[in-house]
Amino acid sequence: MATRGLYKFYDNVETFNNKKPNAVIYRHWDNYLEEGGMDLLEFLTTLRDSNFDNRFTDSSYLASKFVVYLAREFADDWNNEPLDFISVGIMPNDLDCWEEYTYHIVSEVDNSGLPKVYVSSDEYDEEYLLTALANEDLIQVKQ
Repeated sequence: MATRGLYKFYDNVETFNNKKPNAVIYRHWDNYLEEGGMDLLEFLTTLRDSNFDNRFTDSSYLASKFVVYLAREFADDWNNEPLDFISVGIMPNDLDCWEEYTYHIVSEVDNSGLPKVYVSSDEYDEEYLLTALANEDLIQVKQ
């Protein structure tokens, strides 16, 4: 059974508070914190720690980079057949995908050097992603 998830990308806190994302990406499999949350954190930290333009303050471009990241993760043979992937889609904001997890990525950088990210699910009510991951003992947050 799939653990469906949405990744919503917002320009700023105001558009997040108004529930008006610029882009919504659907991921069909493994969206619980141990997979989807950690994958999102890996994606963002890789961009932060790289030498190329991370586009953290541009929600549309950041969402585009995330689609490519997920496509590479789900492609059976990325080198020879990069378009042979499923389980990733771009969705309208108001479509019900029976998602169990929603990750809200706000294009404002916080003290970690990453965009602000919040997670919503049955267990989490727009909780800060790094706090949720630390509470599940998936990461250690520097004090």
